[in-house]
Amino acid sequence: MFSLPAEFEQFHWMVDMVQHVDVGLVVLDKDFTIHVWNGFMIHHSGKQAHEAIGKNLFEVFPEIPSEWFTAKSKPVFELGCRSFLIWRQRPYLFKCRNVRPITQQAPFMYQNVTLNPMTSPKGDVDYLFMAVEDATAEALAEGRLEDK
Repeated sequence: MFSLPAEFEQFHWMVDMVQHVDVGLVVLDKDFTIHVWNGFMIHHSGKQAHEAIGKNLFEVFPEIPSEWFTAKSKPVFELGCRSFLIWRQRPYLFKCRNVRPITQQAPFMYQNVTLNPMTSPKGDVDYLFMAVEDATAEALAEGRLEDK
């Protein structure tokens, strides 16, 4: 029986995890070209990978204020530190439909987004990856608490 090298099997697992994890994963370069667009983003944004990968973030999502987002990503590229976008400050980065049956009363998905530096072997940060988390249940629960 043919056996695959362990490294290949692990790489396959990593690709599978990136595509199926319940978090949006997006990789951008310094020109804000999209390089990775995982299954979560396809499912929730309605944009297929071929509609996003290789394209500029602000062309694919013109509703994202480019000056604001550029300022938020500046410390990631220049200092190599994380930057955070939380739903309390801005309800979402990507206007995604809310698809969770328990929280259907929300008109869109509230999001927490972490901008993470991707360091090259030389120590340069030429890319960042965004982790997009669905915070809709949290936002709705907090709203209910405020109403009481």
